[in-house]
Amino acid sequence: MKQFICNMPLKHKIQAIVLLCIALLSTAALTGLHFVTTAYDSVLYKTAASALSSSALKVQNNLNNLNSMADLFLSDNNIQNYLGIMKDTQNPQEANLAYRHVYYSLGEYCTNFRKDHIRYMNLYQGTVSIHTHVPAGSAVLPAPIEQDLCERAKKADGATIWVTDYAEDYGLFMLKEIRRAEYLRLDTLGILLVCVDLNGLVTESSSPGFLQQQAQYLLYDNSLLMYHSPQIAEKALKQYQTLFPGHYNSLRIGNENSFYVKGQIPGFDWNYVCLIPFDNIRSSLNTSIRLVITILILSVILSFTLSSWLIDSITRHFDRLLMKIRRFGDGQKEPLDNDYDYENRKDELGILHRQFDHMVNEVNQLIQTNYLNEILIKEAQFKALENQMNPHFLYNTLESINWRAKILGAKDISAMAEALGSLLRITLDHRSKQVPLQKELELIQYYITIQKYRFEDRLNFQTDIPQNLLSCYVLKLTLQPLVENAIRYGLEENTEGCLISISAEPCPEKDQLIIYVKNDGSAFEDDLLSKLENRQIEPHGFGIGLLNIQKRMQLTYGEAYGLTLYNEEELAVAKLVYPLKPVILSPDAEASLTV
Repeated sequence: MKQFICNMPLKHKIQAIVLLCIALLSTAALTGLHFVTTAYDSVLYKTAASALSSSALKVQNNLNNLNSMADLFLSDNNIQNYLGIMKDTQNPQEANLAYRHVYYSLGEYCTNFRKDHIRYMNLYQGTVSIHTHVPAGSAVLPAPIEQDLCERAKKADGATIWVTDYAEDYGLFMLKEIRRAEYLRLDTLGILLVCVDLNGLVTESSSPGFLQQQAQYLLYDNSLLMYHSPQIAEKALKQYQTLFPGHYNSLRIGNENSFYVKGQIPGFDWNYVCLIPFDNIRSSLNTSIRLVITILILSVILSFTLSSWLIDSITRHFDRLLMKIRRFGDGQKEPLDNDYDYENRKDELGILHRQFDHMVNEVNQLIQTNYLNEILIKEAQFKALENQMNPHFLYNTLESINWRAKILGAKDISAMAEALGSLLRITLDHRSKQVPLQKELELIQYYITIQKYRFEDRLNFQTDIPQNLLSCYVLKLTLQPLVENAIRYGLEENTEGCLISISAEPCPEKDQLIIYVKNDGSAFEDDLLSKLENRQIEPHGFGIGLLNIQKRMQLTYGEAYGLTLYNEEELAVAKLVYPLKPVILSPDAEASLTV
């Protein structure tokens, strides 16, 4: 099997890999769809149960608002006062005036709490009764029922009670006995009756939410059915009352699937069953599943078709490259007829073809020019050996000149040769990137020695370096180019003399060493370094050297260090800032570095 796979053409291998990936992805997608569907059912059940249970809380909130309204009515000082007048006064005018005030207050409360589905409110005091407007379509409350309700309110001893016995025909009733609060007399001032539109209350609380379905309600006071939604047919009531196992679930009654939630309205001990049709939701889910599976099948077919086309578009170029390799291996130097141009292709195939063609040309050229290349290689090896010997040859030559000058008594030639040799030795020493300041001054002194013989008394050089700073490390070859620059512009282009001075000072608060190279007879252009960096001035000669110093210092120490050029009292000043890093030298080492 392994041998069979290894011998398969590249195209078939890639197609097999693609098919395997498609099969794995399809299996994973179907498995994921199954788990998602299962999880969706669970979440949908829980979410639907939560949504339906929240409608019971809305019913509770509205009923609690009516409880609060009854308490407000009871504690209203004006109502207490006027009800007391109606009960105590013997003056018909005072009683009539108090009646009107109570009537208006009762109407005002009824209007303010109409949103909590109050149909009407009645107030009974003995034989006197006060009624708010009764909406059209509401059944007139018979006198026996009024008497029964008032008796129940009196037996409640001042507590708020809810009466559900007449809910189907006359609505839900809230009753409260109003007692006199003044001086805690607590005698009865009247009976408050509030008729609640139970159908409107339940309908608003069960309005369509995310389920997009109007819920249906069954309300029970103990085992007594006190309310059912109008959508529930009378024939189905008995069947509904015998079902509903568990807190929530789905069930099928007749040809319809329904989802139900069963519970109790907190604080009222009323049981409820809330139902919604479930067929539309289940049908939508099944339609979505079928759509996903159809899209998955179409995607598999399209993926395989496109992948086969792409694989063929790749492998045919490999086949062409393989043909080239075989022709080259057979010794056929004639190029293969190209019906495709690989010069403008930037992908791996274009690179492979171009590189192979280039390799073939190179091999043919190497075969033709092998002898010439051998000669060139030997010449390059000889040149490299010669370059390695040049520094030693130069040192030996300068040493011979030095000794010959001493024998002849030419002290100036001897001093120049010796200084030049030392200067070359220090300059070409690549062992260290940073050197003590005294070592850098030694290099400058050798350079000044040579230039003194050229410019004689026109060149004046002096240093002002505190002894404790001579051991501080500086970047190699950063001072000498500045001295060379001062001689170039201060002496070579000027017939007068030139003073070049080097001074140093520490800056302990910034942990910096500052060195100044000053000369007269020349001046720096404003913002010279910035112009050189921005190519406003084309760098050449010493301009390149200045940029070299700046870049080397900032690369070594950071942006806070480097070279600054400016003019001060007819002096050109080069200011260099180094880190203050002194090195303790032994007396012998210090003596060897003396300028």
